[in-house]
Amino acid sequence: MTRSVQVISMRTWGELGNLLAGRTLAATLAAGLDDAEVTVIEAETLFPQFAEAGAAIRELVAARLPADEVRAGYLRLMTDFTDRLPAGLDDDPPPAATVDRLAPVADHFARTKPDLVIGTKGVISRLSHAALRIADLPTPVVNYVTNEGLLRLPVHRAPHLPVHLVQFDRARDYLVREHGYRPERVVPVGRLLAQAQAAQVFEGAAAGIGGAAAGIGEADAVGAADPALTAAGTRILILSNRGGREYLAALERIARAHPEAALVFIAYNNPALAAEAAELLTGLGRSAWQTFDRLAQGDYLRYLAWLHAADAPLFISKTGPNSMLEGLYFGIPQLLVRSGLPMEEWVGPFLAEHGVGRGFDRMEELVEVAVRWVGDPDELPGRRRRATSLARTLLDPDRARRRTVAAVGAVLDGVPLRIDEEETCSPE
Repeated sequence: MTRSVQVISMRTWGELGNLLAGRTLAATLAAGLDDAEVTVIEAETLFPQFAEAGAAIRELVAARLPADEVRAGYLRLMTDFTDRLPAGLDDDPPPAATVDRLAPVADHFARTKPDLVIGTKGVISRLSHAALRIADLPTPVVNYVTNEGLLRLPVHRAPHLPVHLVQFDRARDYLVREHGYRPERVVPVGRLLAQAQAAQVFEGAAAGIGGAAAGIGEADAVGAADPALTAAGTRILILSNRGGREYLAALERIARAHPEAALVFIAYNNPALAAEAAELLTGLGRSAWQTFDRLAQGDYLRYLAWLHAADAPLFISKTGPNSMLEGLYFGIPQLLVRSGLPMEEWVGPFLAEHGVGRGFDRMEELVEVAVRWVGDPDELPGRRRRATSLARTLLDPDRARRRTVAAVGAVLDGVPLRIDEEETCSPE
C-alpha cells in the first residue's frame, strides 16, 4: 500500500532556499522509499500569515541596512510574528481559539490524510502538529532542520515533537545541551545537495555579459565557452545577492591588484550593477571575466565546479548558509560579509573554526584579506585542501541520502530511530 508523505515548506521566507530544501528532500525520499508518494506543499497556501511575515522579511532585507540593524529588525519581526501565532499552539489539547484559527489547516489534513508530515521550518512543524491533533489524526510530524541557525530562534524550537532531523552533530548537541531535547529524538542525517531540484525552483537561464555564451554545460563547458576563464590558476567568484555597490568596489580593488585572476561577478537580479561591472572590467583590459545579472541554479553549480578545478579558488559573498555549504561541498575557500540575519550568524565563525574562510562585518575588511590571500601563493591552495578534506567528511551526499531515507522510513514504519554514533556527521 502506498503511503502519503507531505513535505511542507516556505516559499516566501528567504530566496526560495527553504522551498528548494523541501523539494530536494521530497525527491530524495521519492527515490529511496519504494512505497511512498511524496508531495511538496507551500506553507503559505495553508496558513496565509506565513506569507505576510515573508513579505515583511523581504522588505527588511531589500532595504540593505547595516548588519546590526538587519539583525535587530529581523528579531523584532520574529517577536511580532510569534505574538500573532495562535495562542497555546503547543498545548494539548489546543485552546478553542487556536482550533478556530487552524481550522483550514486541520481541514486540509482531514481531507488528505497523510501518513507523515515533514515541516522544513520549526514553526511549520509546530503548526502542523497542532492541526493534526485538531483533525484527530495520529499522523507523526518530522521537523526537518535546514539551517541550524534557526534553532537559535524560539519560534522554531519544538522539543515536544517526536522527531527532529538535523544536518550535523553540532546541531544535535546544541538542542540536547541547551534546550533539553531528548537525544533519541534528534538524528543527524547530513546535508542533501540540490542539483536536479534547483532547476525546478529557480527560474531563468544564464544571461551573461562578456566573454561566455549563455548556455553552459558541465564544468569544462565554462572553459569551452571562454578558454581564458579556465586558463587561469587563480579564479574568483563574487556573488552579490541583494548586495550593493560595495561588491562593485570589491571587484575593482581585486581586479586592479591581481590582473592574473579570472573573475566571475554575479549581481543577482541587478542588471545595472552587472552591466557596470562589465564596463569596469572592459576598461581595465581584463581578458578572463564574466558577469551575470541572473544565473540558473544548475549553471551556478557549474561555476562552483569551475572554481573547484582551480589551484587557487576564492568565493566572496554574504554569510548565507546555503551558498556557504554549496561552496564548501566543492572545496572552495570563502570570504563572506555578515548579512545580519540572526540565523546566519554562525556561518563566519564556522568557516574560521575550520580554517577554510572568514566572515567580516565590513566589506572593506574582507577585500583587504582577499587581496592578501590571492597574493600569497600558499594561502588559497592550502585552504582549498582543508576545504576539500572537510567536505569529504562533513558533506558526503551519499551518506546524507542514505541516512535521511532510513530515518524517515523508520518513522513511517513506527520503529525506533537508529543513531549511528560511529558514522558521525562531523569533521574527522
